[in-house]
Amino acid sequence: MNKSLLAIAVASLFSPISNLHAQEAAADETMVVTANRFEQDIKSTLAPVSVITRQDIANLRAQSAFDVLKTLPGIEINSLGSKSNETSIFIRGTASKHTLVLLDGVRLNSATAGGASIGLIPASAIEKIEVVRGPRAAVYGSDAVGGVISISTIPEGGSIHEATLATGSNNATQQTWRSVGQLSETTKGNFLYNKEKSDGYRVYEGAAAGEESGYESEIILGSLSHQVNDHFSVFFSGFSQGSESEYADTYSGPKKVSEVDAYSLSSGVRFSEGDFLSSVELGLMKTVGADGNADGTTAKTEISSKRESISWVNTYVVSSSFIVNGGVDYYKEYANRGAANTTSYEKETKDNKAVFVTGTASFLEAGTVEASARYDDDSAFGGHETWNLAAGYYITDSIEALASVGTAFKAPTFNDLYWPGSGNPDLKPETSESKEVGLRGYHDSFDWSVTGYQTDIEDMIDWAPTPAGPWVPSNVDNVEIKGLEIEVSFEVASISNRIVADWKDPKDKKDDSQLIRRAKENFKWVATYQYGDFDLGINVNYTGDRKDKSGETLKAYTTADLGVGYQVTDNLSADLRLSNVFDEEYKTALGANGNYYIGEGRAYYLSASYQF
Repeated sequence: MNKSLLAIAVASLFSPISNLHAQEAAADETMVVTANRFEQDIKSTLAPVSVITRQDIANLRAQSAFDVLKTLPGIEINSLGSKSNETSIFIRGTASKHTLVLLDGVRLNSATAGGASIGLIPASAIEKIEVVRGPRAAVYGSDAVGGVISISTIPEGGSIHEATLATGSNNATQQTWRSVGQLSETTKGNFLYNKEKSDGYRVYEGAAAGEESGYESEIILGSLSHQVNDHFSVFFSGFSQGSESEYADTYSGPKKVSEVDAYSLSSGVRFSEGDFLSSVELGLMKTVGADGNADGTTAKTEISSKRESISWVNTYVVSSSFIVNGGVDYYKEYANRGAANTTSYEKETKDNKAVFVTGTASFLEAGTVEASARYDDDSAFGGHETWNLAAGYYITDSIEALASVGTAFKAPTFNDLYWPGSGNPDLKPETSESKEVGLRGYHDSFDWSVTGYQTDIEDMIDWAPTPAGPWVPSNVDNVEIKGLEIEVSFEVASISNRIVADWKDPKDKKDDSQLIRRAKENFKWVATYQYGDFDLGINVNYTGDRKDKSGETLKAYTTADLGVGYQVTDNLSADLRLSNVFDEEYKTALGANGNYYIGEGRAYYLSASYQF
């Protein structure tokens, strides 16, 4: 894979090896963009970064992004049902709303609820996922308290036309068509269509006991890029999703259904000249969600939201030891409550303007220092500053010590600020400060990392009843999270292994209680093996005891997933995925009426793909 001259320059700046060696290695190294909003070798980043490639997804026969995200350090996935239902992504014990999620550069986090829904993005559409753990608000602004997840559906190269048919447990079916290739010498594109459905399984013990929660989803996505000349290129990507998902209502009893229509668009232009790169990107994200009884006995309520954005990012290699990156961001958000909702939000628009800068420099040819700063001006709460400082020093040629400190914030949502009769327009943003230290090593036979961190979050927004009756949000909660992450990757007898161990203590400062649905221990083992036309992937995941509402304890559990692939011919391949192989019974959350959400039992998924 050819890398840009700018990327090679960055790789050579921040490595203890020689410049010549850096240029030779850069072509084969893993490159990331998410950490600092410019392309760089993953080994030159000071933030903990994990990368999931299309090959990683194939090795595990993953059916969704969740299947691979749950194998990474610092990430815990908690679902109230299948991949179509509400699912929390806890990075380093922070709330799901504290993770910024990007799809092809477009911010997915809901303007009304705060979190992002990614369960129905088909694994076959994903080319790469980059996960940055730790605060990144000084680069991205709101939401990046626990980290950033960036999902790319845009292939970097190659040519393929592929049809996939799949079937599985719970009457699951899936049909996918994917085309990738060069349209001309200067233009390349990709297209994907995916349709799937499942009857689901019984996700809740309570009023909906015995009823399955199924889903249907249809997705179309694509991208185009065109090299205008040696300096200018233009690009476009689009994503459209229509889905219908059943879920258990723990309050009123009857099964509910959620219908979602969503789309995102991204387009822009890039300019490069020597050591300078500049890009302007326009983004649009719109979601319309309607909810009602699955049997159609109630009129549906509807909430819609839209975000229009523009970003201008500039990267310049100043010298052989210094690179600077900066730019401006602007977005405007809209929200509306319609259909059976009798009133809309008390205010239906808000906007945010921001400027940011990052400087990264080599340090005595043996390490790196990095500083970032950002100022956001939000129409809802005013100005807010965030910053980040980090340093890395090579103790030896193969062992690096790292330390960082940074701040972040989460802006209040439309629901928090302007919900009819209950919103609080005087809310402040939730704020955090994080510190971490670590070591990482790169050796011929194995790689490893150890990271300790502490995150303090203040002014967290909590909804509580008032003497007058209505529930109202206010900045009342403070949280402290301490943790330790260990990751080791090695190969034994042609079996590639990755072992992850996480310990954390996420607690509410007011009473030292454990934050709900977060385990204090997570242990993971991922192994892949290839023999001839067969390849095998295994993932074992241990989740420790968790607390839930009212102090209830959710017991620890272990699941094992198995993926097997076989290349039948040069064009035809077959895949089998077995999830929860040992049919472990476990609970994921406590519902409103003392009953529990249940994890899915043993399930299979069989698919066949043909390349034309």
